[in-house]
Amino acid sequence: MTKRLLLLALVVIVAGAAAYGVTRLLTPPPPADEDQIAWLTREFRLTPEQAARIEKIHLDYIPICSDHCAAIIAARERLAADPQSAALRAEAARLERICQEATLQHVREVAACMPERHARRFLQLVEPRIARHQHEGPFGLK
Repeated sequence: MTKRLLLLALVVIVAGAAAYGVTRLLTPPPPADEDQIAWLTREFRLTPEQAARIEKIHLDYIPICSDHCAAIIAARERLAADPQSAALRAEAARLERICQEATLQHVREVAACMPERHARRFLQLVEPRIARHQHEGPFGLK
């Protein structure tokens, strides 16, 4: 009985390893330099029309996000020069909230261009990153 169990376990392990190897060979990794829209199109199986709409929405948002980031960076620099200032601390926090709310609205607008099940998964991936965004540059969808 023990020999059969060991043999069965060995067969299961070998079959699992073989299946993993075949899967890795047949599924090439995405290119490292793949842009955001190409990634969205591939990952969420977007039609060319959906991808084009999302690209326009995102390109229109980049200057807005860049302006938010610049304002936040400037507020942080003023705060660094006067770290005791409650007013400067409040201003930096206010600007970060504005940016987060605008970015949340943006990603929801992007998600609205996708089929519902893909939109839900996209939002699950992207929304948590908004709070962690450091405002060093525009928020990316990838």
